[in-house]
Amino acid sequence: MPDVPSMPDFIALRKVMQDPVIDVTMGVADESDAHGAKLGMGARTAPSWRLRSRHMTNKTTWWSVMLLLSVGWGTVHAQPGARLHSDNKKAVKAYRKAVEAAREAMAPGADKLALQQKVEDGLLKAVALDPGFSEAERLLAGMRFEQGAYQNALALYERYLTRDSQDWIRDHFAWARAARYALDPAAMEQAMKAMLAIPGVPEGPDTARIGSVLADAAFMAEALAHPVNAVPTPLPPAISTLQDEYFPSLWLAGEGLIFTRRVEDVRLRHGQEDLYISTRNRGMWSEAEPLRGLNTGNNEGAASLSGDGNTLCYTMCRDADRPGEGDHRGSCDLYLSRRDANGRWQRPVNLGALNTGGWESQPCLSPDGRMLFFTRGRGRPGQRQHDLYMAQTGVDGRFTEARPLPDGINTAGQEMRPFLHPDGRHLFFASNGHPGMGGLDLFVCELGPDGAWGEPVNLGYPLNTPEDESGMVVASDGRTGYFSRSVDGQLDLHVFEVPESAQADPTAALEGRIAALDGAGLPQGVVRLLDGVTGEAFAVGRTGADGQYHIPIPMDRDFVLLAEAPGHLLESVRVEAGEWTGRSRRDFQLSPLEENAEVVLRNVFFETGSAALSAASEPELREVALWLASNPRVRLEVGGHTDDVGLAKDNEELSRQRAEAVLGFLERHGAVEGQLTAVGYGQSRPAVPGQTEEARRQNRRTSLRVLGMD
Repeated sequence: MPDVPSMPDFIALRKVMQDPVIDVTMGVADESDAHGAKLGMGARTAPSWRLRSRHMTNKTTWWSVMLLLSVGWGTVHAQPGARLHSDNKKAVKAYRKAVEAAREAMAPGADKLALQQKVEDGLLKAVALDPGFSEAERLLAGMRFEQGAYQNALALYERYLTRDSQDWIRDHFAWARAARYALDPAAMEQAMKAMLAIPGVPEGPDTARIGSVLADAAFMAEALAHPVNAVPTPLPPAISTLQDEYFPSLWLAGEGLIFTRRVEDVRLRHGQEDLYISTRNRGMWSEAEPLRGLNTGNNEGAASLSGDGNTLCYTMCRDADRPGEGDHRGSCDLYLSRRDANGRWQRPVNLGALNTGGWESQPCLSPDGRMLFFTRGRGRPGQRQHDLYMAQTGVDGRFTEARPLPDGINTAGQEMRPFLHPDGRHLFFASNGHPGMGGLDLFVCELGPDGAWGEPVNLGYPLNTPEDESGMVVASDGRTGYFSRSVDGQLDLHVFEVPESAQADPTAALEGRIAALDGAGLPQGVVRLLDGVTGEAFAVGRTGADGQYHIPIPMDRDFVLLAEAPGHLLESVRVEAGEWTGRSRRDFQLSPLEENAEVVLRNVFFETGSAALSAASEPELREVALWLASNPRVRLEVGGHTDDVGLAKDNEELSRQRAEAVLGFLERHGAVEGQLTAVGYGQSRPAVPGQTEEARRQNRRTSLRVLGMD
């Protein structure tokens, strides 16, 4: 058989066939490693290099061809003097012409499209003249795969690997990859079993990866047999453009969208990533605009908004073309910015200890802003292991050291883009380490009553495909999802209905205003939403310059809503499950911290005829205790009041005991000793006149009255 002609050195590109993890990061490529969301197609290891496009578009066709040609020499047949699998001189001549055309295309100014056609024509002629010419079939199979002709590629892989399996052992992974994209799980299994039948393979280093592909084949067979009812639809041209759009983040009950756009820039090798914003009015999305105040010459993206929309956590990446800019600790760092009283984003703050010398990105703030989920990449660029991490705020409000999520979520593969739904219980993320359709699939896991995360569940086909799906967020209704999908090398945002089995609990959108008694808005007000049973903080909202706030609220449980502002008494309200749905409003007017100002603690309850506090009182009282601890100079009276049922003397004694019970609780949980005085007023100071049941209900109360300021 003829000798192989010498070829250029393409060592850096050989991974195409040896390790078919062929993809790009969502955003810039690995040199600046921006928000890293697009990872290996159909493989379990991180890609060692990036390719701009999956299919052979005019812009990327030639590089796909060159990559495929280069790996034709990445085996024993690349060595000088090695021999081709053909004795047909005409076939070998056609093959050599294809190789020569590839060489010519490397020259500056070459007509790459015309030369690409020569490469393809040469390979087709070689295979036609000698159907057993494995080298030609091998390269043609790769070309057909890059062109999206998966069935054709699958047939070619099967043909030459059935004949010459031992010459290209690891090409069986490329065979399985073509089968994956052809949605043929049986062929995936066939490829792996053929590989296992080769002597030495079962004892070799590829067994774990073979097992992973077989697990994917089993999952795909089941998923294709039982597809979910989910049809993703691209967002309109106001958002989806010829540029890449990805990493959506929602606020205003899904009426506002912040996302990342990668804009081509001839001055930069990998384009420019920036944050963009769009709002929806009467079902129509506005033309997306750059987010003012935060975009810089570096790459910004992968943002997450707090429940009230006033805190933004996002990623800023040091661009390889501008290595001196920014205060980065690693290639990509997490930053936090808050709106000022005028609604402008303040100067972002690097999140310090959460950022390492490596890669942190893709943050997600919990509704209360006290938890932060994010992706951390460890290792060298292009070979990073990506896992999900979580950090919580300490007593000083700063995020503490981050910890990885459990092994049931993180795997030896890649886990990325966590999203915690406003219900606080459903965590969505992307992974290629759990069995799936291939590439990054979308998963959900649920937080159990014991505080442990459940087993991740794949969202199924056709939502997940052999391509990458990532960056999923779910609106407050629990069923409307958004994510980014790669189609023919183009990343766009899509909307879909979340499969019923993966839907989160619906949450309502609460908005309102915190104002002083004279009606002036309080710009530094805070609204806290507490679980009515456990007292756990569910969401925190902060007011803007006009005193307005926005937060998500649960619809399936009782909760306590507290409003406070500097220099004012706090106010509270209790809401029963289902009382507020959709978009609701609750305004507060707060009394100033001045002598005789008074407020009723509306969520303090006692057992009938007793001074024993009920468990339902604890959520509000714990928050009041924290408020007292932060206002130690304020002296207050805890007043106990009853209705007019029973003897006045008995009611006065009961009210005194109840006031003392509240005082004792507050002092045990943060109030300064001597800050409070307990007084029982009995029925002597009714809040409203009358003897109706409603009047009596309002008169049974516990109040706080300002006595003075030390």
